[in-house]
Amino acid sequence: MNELLEKYREEFLRCMKCGGCQAVCPTYIETGDESMVARGRLVLSESVLDGKLGLTDGLKERLSKCLSCMACTETCPAGVDVVKLLTAVKSQIIEDKGLDPISSFVLRGILKKERFLSSALKIMELSARLYNFIPSGGWLCRFMPFTKDGVKRFIPHFIGRNFRWGLPEAIKADNPAARVAFFAGCMTDFVYQDAGKAVISALNKANIEIILPKEQICCGAPAYYMGDRKTAVDMAKRNIETFKGLNVDAIVTCCATCGTMLKEVYPVLTGSSVISDKVIDIQKFIADRLEIFKLRTPNSELRTPIKVTYHDPCHLKRGQNVISQPREILKNIPGMEYIEMEDSDRCCGGGGTFSLQHYDLSLSIGKHKAEKIKKTGADIVATACPSCQTQLSDILNRAGIKAKVVHTVQLLEGTLK
Repeated sequence: MNELLEKYREEFLRCMKCGGCQAVCPTYIETGDESMVARGRLVLSESVLDGKLGLTDGLKERLSKCLSCMACTETCPAGVDVVKLLTAVKSQIIEDKGLDPISSFVLRGILKKERFLSSALKIMELSARLYNFIPSGGWLCRFMPFTKDGVKRFIPHFIGRNFRWGLPEAIKADNPAARVAFFAGCMTDFVYQDAGKAVISALNKANIEIILPKEQICCGAPAYYMGDRKTAVDMAKRNIETFKGLNVDAIVTCCATCGTMLKEVYPVLTGSSVISDKVIDIQKFIADRLEIFKLRTPNSELRTPIKVTYHDPCHLKRGQNVISQPREILKNIPGMEYIEMEDSDRCCGGGGTFSLQHYDLSLSIGKHKAEKIKKTGADIVATACPSCQTQLSDILNRAGIKAKVVHTVQLLEGTLK
């Protein structure tokens, strides 16, 4: 039996089988299947530990339908870290059976090498243009992937070179208030570049010196959550080596998942917290450390304020306990009327590769979020996770809701002195 699973045996057995996770598990709420909730998955995993169950395709399928949203851990009276345990079981499956060729090519061949990632994204951009060119509702649309009820999936714009291209590795500031390194992450680097540019702009206006390490690579989240632990460890070690020698006050992230990987998962994977202790989400950095906000024009005096609501990414709220800071920022932006969303921390159904593997289920989960957003009447939905941003844009488009989805920091443009 895998040493990792044996290492966690006592944690597996801490599950009291109380079923409290049922009320919060997105996949269980949609399917009603006990094997799709933390309790059921842990029971199956314990059977693997005890040699009563093999690493079957059925087990793999059930584990793949965990969103890693951590809602079960947040609710668990015993404090069981379900995601860590289930990821360990996935690792055992991959160690015994290996990765499928496509996953191996993506995780081990592309994500670890930026030049290959850049080339792959150029191909994806061409494919996305073709996908978007084909009219919805036409006969060709019936043969398109990720199409449901005649509506195609929202596909963001892929860019073949990272947003750091052309920027100096060190962006200086006169008498800087602080010196930070910026871990951008793949999706910010190559897809949601406006968020990355907004982070740079915000830090510049706050007189912060910024280091953009050229050697940073993918945080390893896709590999880790799919169970390719070896690749995730390799990526973690490379990023730790890149950032550990930098003389900085903080390592800033703008992606919830990247931040949780660097801050919480890297110590689990490598046993080292040498960079993790410095990792901080950009929203928390701004709200907690910088005195930049001045209430200039109360929202009540504005004739036509822009209504904005906020979606809590699972890996930010539960992974890093960043909750109040985004709201503090949004409430202090002139011209914005902040409206709190019901169930703002309910998973949107994105889950990174989850929505690629289980698209129909991700949409079923996401429809609840779309309903809550519609109820706010918001013009803008702010969040801090590229995966959530993609998922929210898709489900809102399907629901005919015109709200725009952006990163919180993008709304700061023009508000920092």
